[in-house]
Amino acid sequence: MTSIVSIDIETTGLDENREAIIEVAAVKFNGRRKEDEFTTLINPGKAIPDFITGLTGIDNSMVRNAPRLRDIAHELTAFVGDFPILGHNVKFDIGFLRKAGLFQYNQTIDTYELASVLMPAASRYNLGSLGQQLKIPLPATHRALDDARVTQACYVRLLDMARELPLETLQQIVDLGNFVDWDAGWVFEQAFQLRTKDGIQPKQTRSASSSKLTLGAAKKDSLPLERNEDPTALDPEEAASVLEYGGPFSQYFEAYEQRPQQVDMLKAVTNALSNGNHLLVEAGTGVGKSFAYLVPAAMFAVQNNTRVVISTNTINLQDQLIKKDIPDLQAALNLDVRASVLKGRSNYLCPRKVDYMRSHGPTNANEMRVLAKIIVWSIDNHSGDRNELNLTGPSEREVWGRLSAEDDNCDTETCLGRMGGSCPFFRAKQAAQTSHLLIVNHALLLSDVSTGSKVLPEYDYLIVDEAHHMESAVTSALSFRMTQNDLERMLKELGGSSAGLIGRLLTETNEALRPSDFGLLQQKAKRATDQAFRLEQLSKQFFDAVSDFIAIQREGQPSSNYSWQMRITPSARTLQGWDDVELMWSQVGETMGLLLKTLDEIYKALGEIYSNGHENVQDVMGNLSNLMRRMTESEAAASGMMHKPSNELIYWVEVNPRGERLSLNAAPLRAGPLVQKHLWHEKACVIMASATLTTHGEFRYVRNTLAAEEVDTLSLGSPFDYESSTLLYVANDIPEPNANGYQQVLERTIISTAKATGGRMLVLFTSYAALKKTAQTITGPLAREDIYVFEQGEGASPNALLESFKSTERAVLLGTRSFWEGVDVPGDSLSVVVITKLPFDVPSDPIISARSELYEDSFNEYYLPESILKFRQGFGRLIRTASDRGVVAILDKRVLTKQYGKLFLESLPQCTARQGASTGLAKMASDWLGT
Repeated sequence: MTSIVSIDIETTGLDENREAIIEVAAVKFNGRRKEDEFTTLINPGKAIPDFITGLTGIDNSMVRNAPRLRDIAHELTAFVGDFPILGHNVKFDIGFLRKAGLFQYNQTIDTYELASVLMPAASRYNLGSLGQQLKIPLPATHRALDDARVTQACYVRLLDMARELPLETLQQIVDLGNFVDWDAGWVFEQAFQLRTKDGIQPKQTRSASSSKLTLGAAKKDSLPLERNEDPTALDPEEAASVLEYGGPFSQYFEAYEQRPQQVDMLKAVTNALSNGNHLLVEAGTGVGKSFAYLVPAAMFAVQNNTRVVISTNTINLQDQLIKKDIPDLQAALNLDVRASVLKGRSNYLCPRKVDYMRSHGPTNANEMRVLAKIIVWSIDNHSGDRNELNLTGPSEREVWGRLSAEDDNCDTETCLGRMGGSCPFFRAKQAAQTSHLLIVNHALLLSDVSTGSKVLPEYDYLIVDEAHHMESAVTSALSFRMTQNDLERMLKELGGSSAGLIGRLLTETNEALRPSDFGLLQQKAKRATDQAFRLEQLSKQFFDAVSDFIAIQREGQPSSNYSWQMRITPSARTLQGWDDVELMWSQVGETMGLLLKTLDEIYKALGEIYSNGHENVQDVMGNLSNLMRRMTESEAAASGMMHKPSNELIYWVEVNPRGERLSLNAAPLRAGPLVQKHLWHEKACVIMASATLTTHGEFRYVRNTLAAEEVDTLSLGSPFDYESSTLLYVANDIPEPNANGYQQVLERTIISTAKATGGRMLVLFTSYAALKKTAQTITGPLAREDIYVFEQGEGASPNALLESFKSTERAVLLGTRSFWEGVDVPGDSLSVVVITKLPFDVPSDPIISARSELYEDSFNEYYLPESILKFRQGFGRLIRTASDRGVVAILDKRVLTKQYGKLFLESLPQCTARQGASTGLAKMASDWLGT
């Protein structure tokens, strides 16, 4: 076995062209045996930024007398030799070193690439998290030698995992790796050679014997449910008896506690289902609202052989319902209730598309990584659900998009005929047809009703949990966004005579058609290629015209770290430059229409070929159909924005902070009309539930946004004793969030409090930029106290991140958006929630701005209620059970200094409240928690 050298560097920043190395370390090893180590600080010839010092502990004084990189280059080169270089995200390390003229030809190996394939469902792939997941007893401290050692140890474990794969799986990955150059290929080749040489037995798996991707065959399902026109009502008292002491729940659940609020909600839900009424219900934390609606929903659905759809906003809640609550309910009540989850097509893997990519080979490292990841994942995973796979970054998600079941051309009959019922989406849809309780998310629910119910089976009864998200879910479902990249990607996907879809369809039909017929198809393909080329040129000119228009509007404005947005209102359409934008779009729209007409002719020609028995064109037909649909939707939406604007839509243009990505956007002005038309008016019973639907104790705001003026309401408080369990600490000396010094005080307070409480902390932010800035400063100091910082960001799903946080004894989790709600961490794992800033919406946001104009007093009628609802959700993350105890810290003193501040504090349950200096929080929290 050859020696390998694990290398890690620390730098002044991320850009190899502008930044410099401040430390380099290398660990030479062979198998499990370490041979030698090398480490030195480097004088970068420039100042080390404060956040790098915070991250690494390396400051300017430490490198002042250190050698320059050129001074140690010979020694480092001699140490490494020609051996393969190992790194975690090795392209970063090798990029800096090759910039300095070192290691131009060494083989590179990336533990990130390896982990991504071998641990496809891992929560995170950064080095510290990877070391934890692989149970490596070494810290990743952002010091070069420590990190090089952890990387070496990770490699040894990952190589063992590779050697344990079925021999056939290893062979497949090695064969596919021959198509591309990727930084894990060499390792799989080594693992394959070792396996064939030493005969290590693989783990026993169901799919080890099959080279074809198998995701489980369809189960023999029960008969589909039927619509019941005259349902039998439930007795609310009988349903509520399930929750009584001595009843089924008290016998099934240990330490069961009956809660009057849960009983009240269960009865209200029972009556709504039985009588065909609509209901808005607010149930505070601890009420147990999921069982309060699941029990009557299950009993009603089984009794009437009907279906109740339950919609959630978060995957966390979906998982809780299908994996925990419903199985518990089935067992406790001995009730034969069938339940399943259905998601949109794009969430499921298409085995046919995977087989196609495998047979044709990956074209780049991203495709190779995702394909290898899916092959390994499919050994033990048979759901085909992308949420159970960690796809990191847009490039991996784009590859998934080409492998997903998103295919307009694939119907049930075709899928069953070609894949024998193994398609995950087909199986999920079959299960949905026979389920009494069907769990969906808001996005699928609303896209289904807005497109004419094409996905979900028929239903008359709907329960919407996390209903405070309905307005934003409707907004997302009916929104439109188009960038120049979107258009270019579609045209690249279409391709030409030797590439893309057009190239594929000519290849697939060449032998199937007579020369004369093939010549006609070639002519159409040539016309489409020419039109696509013209469309690409015109779209560039169009987006240049939009850029020119924006430049005129932005003249004199300072640059910002946030996206720049401008609403396209009737007055904006009179401004200089907009006429040019509309004129250019006329040409784009006309050319796109001509291209779509040609593609339709090609599609019909392929249909005739398919009907003549040439099934090999079906994949191309499906892809072409998807592409035509996306192009048609883009053309219709953009033409509407340019030439036929609607008073019920909000239009805006947006430029990202770096100024290179521009988008056209549209969103509905009101959510209520869609909810009213498709839910309140269409369904027999709609129940919307949440822990936060009221502001100032009233349903007025949510009634208005969801057009629910006539709907019955019920508000139930929490059964928890917050005064005994919760310390509410408000820092009264911290600068206001946008003032100088705020960020520094915030960071110091988080660090000192986390040290005092041993982590166990959730910190809630209102912007990702603020979260990232804080993470950069606090990660290093807390790592030196063995407190791990998890930050929400690109990569791991919120659910995976939360699981990592729960399983780490000393941890701080930094979250935004989804972490203000849906986070359920009972017990000691979460003892402190820090609210860094009151969650007001940004007034300049086009949607917020347009909707605020619907109100006479927009601040008090719109901004404030929205913010209070989010604030209450954030507070609710702390106390999840009656025995929980903890601290909520508010590091925004506007709750004390502004007139509206008391409305936030009054919206919370009665806690033990304290005010004091930010420096006093650590001791106060420590005393309260007894740490």
